[in-house]
Amino acid sequence: MRRYLFLPILLFCSGIFADQVPIPKLEHRVTDLTSTLSQEEVSNLENKLKTFEKRKGSQVVLVIIPTTGDETIEQYSIRLAEDWKIGRKGTADGVIFLVAKDDRKMRFEIGRGLEGAIPDVVSKRIQLEYVRPLFKEGKYFDGIDQGIEKILGLIDGEQLPEPSSTSYESSSGTAEDDNFGLYIGALVIIGIAIGFLFKKLFSLLQAGLATYFGYLAGGFLGFSLEVMLPLLVIFFILLCIIYIAAKNPGSGGGSGWSGSSWSSYSSSDSGWSSSSSSSDSFSGGGGDFSGGGSSSDW
Repeated sequence: MRRYLFLPILLFCSGIFADQVPIPKLEHRVTDLTSTLSQEEVSNLENKLKTFEKRKGSQVVLVIIPTTGDETIEQYSIRLAEDWKIGRKGTADGVIFLVAKDDRKMRFEIGRGLEGAIPDVVSKRIQLEYVRPLFKEGKYFDGIDQGIEKILGLIDGEQLPEPSSTSYESSSGTAEDDNFGLYIGALVIIGIAIGFLFKKLFSLLQAGLATYFGYLAGGFLGFSLEVMLPLLVIFFILLCIIYIAAKNPGSGGGSGWSGSSWSSYSSSDSGWSSSSSSSDSFSGGGGDFSGGGSSSDW
């Protein structure tokens, strides 16, 4: 009897854990994974959306992918929206224009705060009247540009809070830089503290403990694991070298756990802090979505 129950359970689980098309990393307002648009066209759209964002505060992004795989475009789109969090937090004024080129499907995912300004029926009409005819002729840039123009016009007519800064790039970048400097300082202090407190332990364990506390510190400051991971790997390797050298003064570089040995290593700590300073130039503002929007094909 059990074997007869096992098969439907297995089929159910295989459906749940079916491979999903991965969500691309958010780096720009225009993400084209199909090379449909030329570099000049991408640049034009990027500048248009950036200028609008500075003036109005609302975030609008374009994503072109080959396919949504086994998911419907609605399922993929809301998963993308929940991951990227386009739009301002609390205002939820983000819009995602998603094009699945090989599937010949498109969708406007509308942030919760713009569902009144851009009703589903209106966003559907934009697709059918302005985007679809051009897509059918293979004029993807023209269709996308027309669709985005109509969406921006609707947002422009909506009363929204004034942008709190000149752009997301400058505000989020400054805050991130401040936190990043704080994070580097925290890692150095954690590494020194663990070394002094647990100097009787095996050096790899000391480095592991320090790295773990460094991970906790990064989470406290709001860094994702993706941002922290390369830094933590470098941090761990560097600590292993320092701890081993400190326990083996004859191998060069250290002289036990004296204060002078730590001061001699402090200069090397500052070396890796600058080597991983890259950060995204663009990020979502914390907006949320409830599934509003419309889809169509061509």
